[in-house]
Amino acid sequence: MPDNGLMASPTSMETGQSAEHLAQVRRFLRQREYRRAIETIDRWLAADALDDSPVPIEDVRTYAYEGLAKHGSSPTRRKPVNLRRGIPVSLRRPITVDLRRLSGSALERVLRWLLAAELRTAENALRADDYAGAVTAAEFAARIDDRCTRMALLHARALYEVCVAALKGQTADLDDVSGKLHRATRLALRASTDPTLRDPHKKLSVAIDDVSAIVERRRARTARADAVASVVRRFNRLVEHYNDKDQIVSQIQLGNARASLAQIRADVERLSREHPPETPAGQMLVDLRGQCARYKVYLERLARTARVT
Repeated sequence: MPDNGLMASPTSMETGQSAEHLAQVRRFLRQREYRRAIETIDRWLAADALDDSPVPIEDVRTYAYEGLAKHGSSPTRRKPVNLRRGIPVSLRRPITVDLRRLSGSALERVLRWLLAAELRTAENALRADDYAGAVTAAEFAARIDDRCTRMALLHARALYEVCVAALKGQTADLDDVSGKLHRATRLALRASTDPTLRDPHKKLSVAIDDVSAIVERRRARTARADAVASVVRRFNRLVEHYNDKDQIVSQIQLGNARASLAQIRADVERLSREHPPETPAGQMLVDLRGQCARYKVYLERLARTARVT
């Protein structure tokens, strides 16, 4: 029968089948079905059959063995397999145990192939300013394998952008932002081990440090403002507690009130050194200083007329 171009050649058919089997291996690895991944490689994927593979099949096989040794043969059989001591591996057919270790660059190549969908999703989300979506994609990838340096950098960038957006709001949770920035720093540091990511890592690390400094300054200002509000509340509680002279029935109670007022006045003086009088907090402290002085006079007058039982 003449070849009219409608029949696929054996070579193209074999290539298609190999690509299908490789996709199956990736699916098994993403599901941590390491035993089934190794069996598929050994049965269907000869090393010389995938010259155009996006990743060396021997590296994929080694990655599967590392997972087998660390996590067990599958999610339902999590007991790690000790390959070096010769303990039998639960496979359905004989295998040659692979005791190689992947180099950093080889591992990254395998991980970028394994996590291609999540990498693509995170990159697209960052381009679309969907930073929360990028974080979600990165966290999903981390549940499969959290060692990909490229994904670590994308994750760090997404967290950084989330923090920048939060700081533009009026009610940013500074503790939450600080926590995210610390996590972004750790992720960026992981990416620093990859020579191909050294420059973007440096730029992102500088940006994270700059925003972290802004957050710390805001937290310091917030802490000082909270301290002023706290001393105002303490004075108000003191006044409310002793607003009726009949509640003070002894010199001991009067002494307690005067001691509390003395501590409040000391805190007002300390905070006044941190807040200039022209600032809102400084104005509050000036007013509170006057109230404390008047209340001190009131307590002294009350002490002279109090009934001692």
